[in-house]
Amino acid sequence: MIVKPVYFQVVMPFNGFLAQSSAAVIRLLGNTTITCDDTSISVPGFGINIAEGCNGIYALAIVIAGIVAFPARGGPKSIGLILAIILIMVLNYIRILTLWYAGLAGSVLFDAMHLYVWEFIIITLGAAFWYFWYEKIVKKR
Repeated sequence: MIVKPVYFQVVMPFNGFLAQSSAAVIRLLGNTTITCDDTSISVPGFGINIAEGCNGIYALAIVIAGIVAFPARGGPKSIGLILAIILIMVLNYIRILTLWYAGLAGSVLFDAMHLYVWEFIIITLGAAFWYFWYEKIVKKR
């Protein structure tokens, strides 16, 4: 678990932002009955909660650690950090939206996607991004 002051002052508001902005996208896609309360998104009969570990922060921390720990100059590291933040956050939005629609389709699909499919995708793409960063940005400089 993240240190309590950081959790309550940074992570929880960030989770709320993810929930609010994801709910806004879902509304734009046509679901006008959706409600959003703190870190939860729901419709009658189904809801999801953006909890610790569901916000992309851990995946981002792993990729950032790989970039920061690698012996490269500041420019390539900066490019890597910016691109990593964008990639992981976009992936996480896609994850939240696909989990939302999977949950509406049924709990078995939701559970499989939540526990297995998206964990694999985010870990694999995070590692693939680090490798891309090394090959295309660090090696060329």
